[in-house]
Amino acid sequence: MLQKSKFHFTFFLMTLVYVFLFFLVVYDFGLMKLILIEMELMMINSVSFTYIVYVDWVSLLFSVIVMMISSLIIVYSKIYMGKECYRFFWLMFLFIVFMLIMIFSPSIVGVLLGWDGLGIISYCLVIYYQNTDAYNSGFITAASNRLGDSMLILAVVWSSMGGNFMFWEMNSGLMFFILACMTKSAQFPFSAWLPAAMAAPTPISSLVHSSTLVTAGVYMMIRFFNTLMLGSLNMLLMIISMVTIFIAGFGALEEYDMKRLIALSTLGQLGFMLFILSLGHFDVAFFHLLVHALFKALLFMCAGFVIHSGMGVQDLRKMGSLGSDFVVVICFNISVFSLMGVPFTSGFYSKDSILELTSCSYGGVGLGVFILIMALITVTYSMRLILYLSSYSGWILWVAGSKNLCLSILTLALINIFLGSVMSWMLCELNLISLSFFVKITPIFIVILGCIWKGDLILGVKLKFLLATLFFLSSLTKKMGLISQKELVSMMLLDQGWCEGLMSNSKNISLVFSKWLKSMSSQNPVILLLGVTIIIISVV
Repeated sequence: MLQKSKFHFTFFLMTLVYVFLFFLVVYDFGLMKLILIEMELMMINSVSFTYIVYVDWVSLLFSVIVMMISSLIIVYSKIYMGKECYRFFWLMFLFIVFMLIMIFSPSIVGVLLGWDGLGIISYCLVIYYQNTDAYNSGFITAASNRLGDSMLILAVVWSSMGGNFMFWEMNSGLMFFILACMTKSAQFPFSAWLPAAMAAPTPISSLVHSSTLVTAGVYMMIRFFNTLMLGSLNMLLMIISMVTIFIAGFGALEEYDMKRLIALSTLGQLGFMLFILSLGHFDVAFFHLLVHALFKALLFMCAGFVIHSGMGVQDLRKMGSLGSDFVVVICFNISVFSLMGVPFTSGFYSKDSILELTSCSYGGVGLGVFILIMALITVTYSMRLILYLSSYSGWILWVAGSKNLCLSILTLALINIFLGSVMSWMLCELNLISLSFFVKITPIFIVILGCIWKGDLILGVKLKFLLATLFFLSSLTKKMGLISQKELVSMMLLDQGWCEGLMSNSKNISLVFSKWLKSMSSQNPVILLLGVTIIIISVV
């Protein structure tokens, strides 16, 4: 009873906090106020080390969405994880705390504190099940995030050399800062860790890999958008985002693991956010970030319910004749329709703005056609997900899920239905976009064409392997881990000295040979004499 009260008390407390923050958002929108609190920690060699608390409508609105999703997932995880959730609860709580630190403190010190905390807690959550797959996935996740952390520290060093330790206001360390944001948001070529992190429990996937950790990099680039534009790096960001969208879209067409498929869709949507940000529309990128957090968290929660009902099976080819709760099926369809961009769902408002603004951008017809094709592939693999779950070819015996799980899912589904249009009125300015009738109705044709196509591809084995490994990104990431391990061994050998290494190797060879000699000597004394002679010669 104590454990139950702890979870529900946290849910109640977080609900009060985000309702209060939501009223602050409305207040800020009316008066356009912001609060900046600067606390000087120390000053060394005329470099001021300050901690900043920056409260405006962007940070307030993002924190409302994060706490809204987190509070529902805390109640959801209580039933989903069962008796194991005491350690799980505190890891989730610490993760939310570090995320809020990073949201409300966009200074260098605050970002370092929140960034490192997110990386450490996410590693602990990925390896929660403590099996071989979890450890391998945790290593890839931790290695990618630590690479981003090192880039962030290099950006801090470059900024502090100019006497600035508050914001990234200069272009000196900007490239390192962008690399750090790319690793956290799994942009190309750091995309392999996000599908690998699906070894974590499903409540973690719905929180960490949909609305918080993976969006942290995009959020930081939105906060320092003006600096990015002054650095003239928007073309580089556009190319990286287009490659990420392409790899994620085609990789999802050949993916049969449900959670990995949803993770690849997350990767594609992160590419869409970075793409529209590189075109200069930071408000639309922020709008899509918030909407995506809502419907992707709902999609992960519904997928967790389906996996829970199917006794842990995640392979779509084994699923079919979905026998879960009728409410969960409706909520699942709502989340998938939002991912597809079906008109008047929450995902439609942001995706339609992205497609229209891309058609009006300086990229011309080429960019418009590319983004339409990628939107078509998004609709296709989403429709493929629905078809696999509704087919009659599955052989899973569905078990009735808990009714208490449905409550959190239903609440988040209702929020998805209404909050998309509300945030569209709040965030998107009434800009005049002049498009022809054909271009205006093209997104509707894209949705219809994707539903008809259903992702049927006739490919050879090599091409299927190419798509399944994200164009060899997953394989290369694993090889990099093996290469780094060998480099560490060689550095340890170099540190010991060549003589100690040679003696250590000869000792190991002698031990192996002596074990063989012991087993063989009882059969033939000649072999014993020969083996002793060889050992003496090798030692001398």
